[in-house]
Amino acid sequence: MNMNKELIKNKLFALIQFLIPFIVVIVIWEIIVYFGLIGQLPAPSAIYNKFVYLMFEKNILTNHIYGSLYRLILGYILAIILGIVVGSIISLKKIISDMLTPMLSLFIAIPTIAWVPVLLITLGLGDKTVIAAVFLGGFFAITYSTMHGIRMVDKNLINAAKISGAKKLSMFISIFLPGSLVSLIPGLRLAIGYSWRALVGAEMLAAMVKWGVGKMIYTSRFWNDVEAMFLGLVIIGIGGLLLDQLLMRYIERVTVERWGMVSEG
Repeated sequence: MNMNKELIKNKLFALIQFLIPFIVVIVIWEIIVYFGLIGQLPAPSAIYNKFVYLMFEKNILTNHIYGSLYRLILGYILAIILGIVVGSIISLKKIISDMLTPMLSLFIAIPTIAWVPVLLITLGLGDKTVIAAVFLGGFFAITYSTMHGIRMVDKNLINAAKISGAKKLSMFISIFLPGSLVSLIPGLRLAIGYSWRALVGAEMLAAMVKWGVGKMIYTSRFWNDVEAMFLGLVIIGIGGLLLDQLLMRYIERVTVERWGMVSEG
């Protein structure tokens, strides 16, 4: 019973510690706007009122959020699948690694948003361009982290599996893939952040997209709706935080931390 109380107390303290910086920023922000120190800056209270209006009165905010999540999920899952496959092939075949690693380093250096104009020309306006941008945002980071993780696998485990007569597919599933998670999971966390940013940027530029947080920000400028613009920024920030702290931390907890490959923290 005392342990449960202590656990609740620690979680409550951690929550308060997490919220305090945000509360301080919101209060200072509200004061700055109230005294007119920065022009055209909407107050947090005005942004909240805009949220209530778009969510509950016009009922369109959920459409924007769902539209973005739909594209993010498709592009990110595709990036995970192809990133792990390509990264594994490159790391397990030396001749392929020597040929493709420099090219991979070249593509990693290109910001994802720079691909969007090319995608608009090749794929046209609409969802395909946005999903492709999301894919590119995560693909290279996942590929690189997969390569790095597989190269870190204990050679003794590999030799033992070969001696025991394990087949290549069995070795990949039971040795290489689990052994690479210590590098792959952080790569997935980075990739989802890159994909999230690519998503918003592509939605702003792909004019035929009807719904999306990036689209909402972009169209708000035509009406000088600063509150909606800032609301979009807040949604982007909170969305990125939730994706990292809830989804990716959960995946990390049930994989590498569960197997004792990293410390809890």
